[in-house]
Amino acid sequence: MAEQAASQTVPQEIKEADAPKPEAEVPPKSELLKPPPSQEAKKDIPVSDRIFASPIAKKIALEQGIPLAKVKGSGPSGRIIRADVENYQASAAKAPSPTPTTAQLASTDLPDYVDTPVSNMRRTIGTRLAQSKQELPHYYLTVDINMDKVLKLREVFNKTLTEKDQTTKLSVNDFVVKAVACALSDIPEANSAWLGEVIRT
Repeated sequence: MAEQAASQTVPQEIKEADAPKPEAEVPPKSELLKPPPSQEAKKDIPVSDRIFASPIAKKIALEQGIPLAKVKGSGPSGRIIRADVENYQASAAKAPSPTPTTAQLASTDLPDYVDTPVSNMRRTIGTRLAQSKQELPHYYLTVDINMDKVLKLREVFNKTLTEKDQTTKLSVNDFVVKAVACALSDIPEANSAWLGEVIRT
């Protein structure tokens, strides 16, 4: 009976050994192409519009009128620190100003005067006249002028101005200044200045 039992158990063991092992289940291709769950979660997280900056950086930006959205943070996790705001302010100050147009250059570069170079003789005369004005006694001449027509014109103007604005009133001095300005525009040579090497008109 022992021999029969041994002869019966051996083929069973052989059959069990010869039996093919079950293969591991292979997941379908759709599951293989899926990204890891952590990456999906990162993609689904909405991007926040909040700007991370230190309190001192926010204070400086508010005082200087610097938009924090344009400042690149160099702190941890892109946090904006004080040095970032100060560097942005320095770079903005160094930015070149817009180039003026030709019309602007023509209006600003042209001087309102003309310099006339002087000869040696005129230089000596000018020096002596300035010296005489400073060192020697001098006196002024006066002349009487009839201002009746100007006074009548002043009354007419003041009546007209009073109807529009009671605070405005013309004086005799206003007419004198206007007369001098008209005379200088008619004779620009009278509005000249001695500058030592040139006469500026």
